[in-house]
Amino acid sequence: MPGALDGIRVLDMCIILAGPTCGRTLGEYGADVIKIDPEHRRPGLTPWLEVGRAKRSICLNITKPGGIDAFYRLLDTADVVLEGFRKGVADRLGVGYQQLRERNPGIVYVSINAFGQEGPWAMRPGFDQNAQAATGMQVRNGGRDGTPAPPPYTFNDYGTGLMAAYGVMLALLERERTGVGQRIETSLAFTASTFSSAYMIDHEGHHRNEVEGPTARGYSALSRLYQASDGWFFLSADAEGDWDRVTDMAELKHLKGRAEFATDEARASHEDALETELAAAFSGATVDDLTSRLRAHRVVAAPNRELSGLRRDADAERRGLIVSEEHEAFGAVRHAGVSPQLSRTPAITGSSPAFGGDTEDVLRELGYSTEEIQGLRAQGVIPVSDGTPLA
Repeated sequence: MPGALDGIRVLDMCIILAGPTCGRTLGEYGADVIKIDPEHRRPGLTPWLEVGRAKRSICLNITKPGGIDAFYRLLDTADVVLEGFRKGVADRLGVGYQQLRERNPGIVYVSINAFGQEGPWAMRPGFDQNAQAATGMQVRNGGRDGTPAPPPYTFNDYGTGLMAAYGVMLALLERERTGVGQRIETSLAFTASTFSSAYMIDHEGHHRNEVEGPTARGYSALSRLYQASDGWFFLSADAEGDWDRVTDMAELKHLKGRAEFATDEARASHEDALETELAAAFSGATVDDLTSRLRAHRVVAAPNRELSGLRRDADAERRGLIVSEEHEAFGAVRHAGVSPQLSRTPAITGSSPAFGGDTEDVLRELGYSTEEIQGLRAQGVIPVSDGTPLA
């Protein structure tokens, strides 16, 4: 069965994580994604194994006449272009939106940077942590004592890649109706603001009382992490009827008749006391025992797992959330699968290519002869040797 995006060709000129995540996502659902890099711009091994999947890789120096000509010939066959240059660089290289749409009016052109294409910060370079700093994420993660702390995950890189892929789908759908492409703009800071949207709400009389800081364990005494005798688990017992069910457990029956815990309002007024009672009750049993008995009482509880455990989870692998492959250059590799599970056109995670390993094949698809390819090598447009694995 062809992928959902079978027949769509994507030219990916991005680096690091955000743009390449967009390209990988499109490739996993069937698009022909061609990663275009100059020979000298080799990415690190881990990002390449992770966001280089489901792509072909070519090395092409578009600053040389033969290189930009090859790019334009590729453009004639393409549906989507992804770029992550600093503002003005794409135009200077001859691959800006207005330049490309004149040649291919149906092109969907995606620009990804740190802070957007307009405004006083448009020219600033940046990475995920810069976008976190600029949008309040690090202050929230640090807490109200005023000491910021960066979250240890690249939320905005991956989130921006997925939001860009979402934009591509919308633009391709609209192109089906009109035949005309468009430009998509997104940035790490835009994504950071989206992820923080619940905390952007403000109105007259609004009282800020959100959970934040490195010591936060949850949202309330009935929706938080608790420590058992051998680890941690997350209790989610704040839905209607949960209080009666959770206090049916033997170690919590003594709380059922307590006036200070009798209603939602009373429990909220005695939050610290309730948390202390629950922590003491849970501390003497194991995570497996507590979570299984809570679930038997129809209360949601989940063990707090390390990533190493998830990587070894047979069910996660069966469902395609963890993927194992035998890479031709790097041996056994395990990596995350994909989230949207399509029944008719499932994702194909693919493997990361050798860096520049598809250069000659792609050029031949465009009609280049052996002599022309040799000429491009001699001009420094493409590498002298065939593609190689990353060191």
